[in-house]
Amino acid sequence: MPSHSPQYAIAPDQAIPDGLRDAIERKGVRQQELRARMDPILSTAQHAVLEIGCGHGHWLTAYATAHPATTCIGLDIISQRVAKSQLKATKRQLNNLHFIKAEAIEFIEILPPSVSFDWIMVLFPDPWPKKRHHRRRLIQSSFLDLIHPFMTPDGKLCFRTDDDPYFSWARDIIGNHPKWRLDEPTIWPFECETLFQAMMDHWQSLSAGITDGSQTDFSQVLRHPADNCRWYKIPDIPPRKT
Repeated sequence: MPSHSPQYAIAPDQAIPDGLRDAIERKGVRQQELRARMDPILSTAQHAVLEIGCGHGHWLTAYATAHPATTCIGLDIISQRVAKSQLKATKRQLNNLHFIKAEAIEFIEILPPSVSFDWIMVLFPDPWPKKRHHRRRLIQSSFLDLIHPFMTPDGKLCFRTDDDPYFSWARDIIGNHPKWRLDEPTIWPFECETLFQAMMDHWQSLSAGITDGSQTDFSQVLRHPADNCRWYKIPDIPPRKT
């Protein structure tokens, strides 16, 4: 699951500890490899969707199948998940679908200014429930600052979780950010029940857009009821296999 990457701040006259120096160097190598991997993918992207914490790729594979003209990128930090996801793309011959092993912040930091996303999806991220771990949650003001320049004028950040405290946290963070506005009602690009979502007895969703830019008519896009409503699964219906 995605987490918020720590930022390193060292005073100019302060010696960098060896461990921290090694971590910074490893991050630099990873980001250099990411740039080499992503440049040919992003250079031709007209429309793009990013899923952070894509798991085994069920949602994004279904979306890419339904939207062949959209460049779809899924991130996860677990190698096995990325491999299984990419296998789905290969079997279905989805040339518009790409799964990348990368930490979310490191990935966004290497994006060229020309890149813009129609949708950034965060589905069931790690809630980090303990208070001392809240700083590791992906949804932070700094994260919203980071992705803001890479949204289209009508681009949406979509967030879904089964953890009620994390939902309240995300709603507060986004709702109080000066560059973002919560959608009322929530706007959702595409529904596909993943294996992980099938295990949940309820979940909540929200969407948000940037405060500047023109408005699009989203009347043809899926809308959820008010954000404070919960979605409950009927227990008598078995999960759909994907």
